[in-house]
Amino acid sequence: MPTAGTDAVPPPVELRLLPGDGFAGRYTIVEKTGQGGMGIVYKAIDTALEQPVALKLIQPWLARSPAFVERFKNEVRLTRQIAHPNVCRVHDLGESHGILYLSMEWIEGETLRQLLHQARVLEEDRALEIAEKIAGALGVTHTKGIIHRDLKPENVMIDDRGEIFVMDFGLAVERGSEEVMPGGAPAGTPGYMAPEQRRRETVDLRADLYALGLILREMLTGQRPASERSIRADVGPGIRKPVATVLGTLLADDRAQRYQSAGAVVEALRDLRGSPRMRSLPRPVRRFLRGAPPSAMWLVAPLLLLVAALGSLWLWPRGTERALPEPSPASPAFVYYQRAQHYLREEAETVHGLDDAIQMLHRSITADPRFALGWAGLGEAYWRRYVRTGEASSREEAVRAVEEALRVAPALPEAHNARGVGLIADGKFEEARAELERAVRSRPDFDAAWANLGSAYQELGDYSAGLRALQTAIRLRPDSARYQIFLGSLFDHFAENDEAIATYRRAIDLKPDSTIAWNNLGAALMRTGRVKEAVPAFLRSIEIEDRASARSNVGTAYYTLGKYDKAAENYRRATALEPRQAIHWGNLGDALKMLRDRAAREAYIRAVHLARERVTASPESPRARERLGLYCAKAGEETCALEEGGRAAAMQPENAEFVFSNAVIRSLLGRPDEALDWLERAVKLGYSKAQIEIEPDLAPLHGHPRYRRILELAS
Repeated sequence: MPTAGTDAVPPPVELRLLPGDGFAGRYTIVEKTGQGGMGIVYKAIDTALEQPVALKLIQPWLARSPAFVERFKNEVRLTRQIAHPNVCRVHDLGESHGILYLSMEWIEGETLRQLLHQARVLEEDRALEIAEKIAGALGVTHTKGIIHRDLKPENVMIDDRGEIFVMDFGLAVERGSEEVMPGGAPAGTPGYMAPEQRRRETVDLRADLYALGLILREMLTGQRPASERSIRADVGPGIRKPVATVLGTLLADDRAQRYQSAGAVVEALRDLRGSPRMRSLPRPVRRFLRGAPPSAMWLVAPLLLLVAALGSLWLWPRGTERALPEPSPASPAFVYYQRAQHYLREEAETVHGLDDAIQMLHRSITADPRFALGWAGLGEAYWRRYVRTGEASSREEAVRAVEEALRVAPALPEAHNARGVGLIADGKFEEARAELERAVRSRPDFDAAWANLGSAYQELGDYSAGLRALQTAIRLRPDSARYQIFLGSLFDHFAENDEAIATYRRAIDLKPDSTIAWNNLGAALMRTGRVKEAVPAFLRSIEIEDRASARSNVGTAYYTLGKYDKAAENYRRATALEPRQAIHWGNLGDALKMLRDRAAREAYIRAVHLARERVTASPESPRARERLGLYCAKAGEETCALEEGGRAAAMQPENAEFVFSNAVIRSLLGRPDEALDWLERAVKLGYSKAQIEIEPDLAPLHGHPRYRRILELAS
């Protein structure tokens, strides 16, 4: 770690960069694209990613305001939680020579305001399409508990392909916040505020829906909203009655009378635009059909039947095993897919990296909805995100994407690999093995599938097959730090501790900034009782990126060393970073228990709730059941603890870790004889003396002669 010292005062810096200038050691300036009171926006090349970004530099006087800096960081934190193809991604937040900056996804195009300035009024179908995509982005945003509060045409981008992006979450808040701007002014742009927002009341998602109504009205009529009053049922002249009805609901003064979710708005707008088949018709035909009386539909029926027949010929190729030809490497779909693969291989240690991959994959399938590789990649990325976050929405998206990939191309190896990743996440290891074996039979050089197959064999308890699969993956891609981490996990799983440590060190040699390799190295050192050596490894992982798993692990190291205050501090940070992971709440409960803090029980109850959610989502996962049993024991729920712990061990009777957890469960429940039975079983399966001695929940057993004999057996 760096030594403490006094920072030199940097010289004053002018926010003026020229094309070709470097910035922050990573960006090359292309051109200035905008300037405001807060700072300057440049188009720049991110030399690490080799792609253009929007670089937002903040005025130094603002950067000296703690309140502004906090709001600025909040924008990054909130935006990073949102993965949707119609939301502009924020990449990084940083500071260079006193200049605070963030980098964002570069969108080649114009704002909706610029478009309206040129066109004034949009065709109804285009206006409804734009509104529908904004509503879809709001739906994901609101699901995360985030309210935009400043939705307006200036904050909607349209790229060169006509795709829509919601951006600028600088005033966004999490649900329930009552923050207002300095001086007591309500946050937002006056003309686009909901009535309750003007009244300085606490806003909810319906304020964003009101703003969407104003934007839709403006696109259809060309009339900008007045800033001094709300827009009641006056939705504007020349608007069709069904559209006026939707607008009237969006713009109701009483938010209880508005749509209650963005999803409901999406459905209403889709109904206005017609069925998917009608949307596939040329715009002049759609306009005719919307305006035609029912008696005229017989004229159009043959046309619709012909379109349906041609559509079915195009959409459904003959032969269920025949994969469709993929786009050429120069196609936009494939280009986006390749960018996503970079993120999945190099950046997916973080949720942020996974979200970047997901964003690129959404772009890929938007460019070509029949691009099976894109759907398969999206499924794998969402599955990996689900494993990291535990969010049910990520699991739902993963299942949907994999199903679509297999529907389009049933024989595609990447689709079966993605399904295998999901089956591992759900604890269906035998089914995962079958899917992944199918993938490598079809493509013997598919290194990622071999690595995932190694993980499936590991969970099935087949050491030799897992080792062969992972060695194959490493032979195919010897420069992959990720595959070395997979191999280290295999050694960990089978208590080959020295091999695990050596393998994680090889991963670090290949990728010195691998936060996962440093974290896993620390965990492996912990398992051999080398706790003091583990702490620097965890801290190095946190220095690279502040991740919940490393925070939780360093908390456990401090806990083992008896530093319960430092343990609780790190566990709290872990729960803030990943609030839906049961393990962090359970660990926090342990530290608070040692500090005699009454909040320990609340932490355990939270852990039980989250662990139960995971079991509901993945009922065949023994890991999910093992954790639920453990947290139930700590929360005093005896029946749940015994049942779930026993089920986990029954599902994998040779897994020493699950057997050991049953010993801990029974020790916590005051059943020492049963605990010792399970502990002896764990030792016979390879559980080490060091691992037993650092488990404080076995303290009630320490006085038993049989416990000492078991320790001797373990040594």
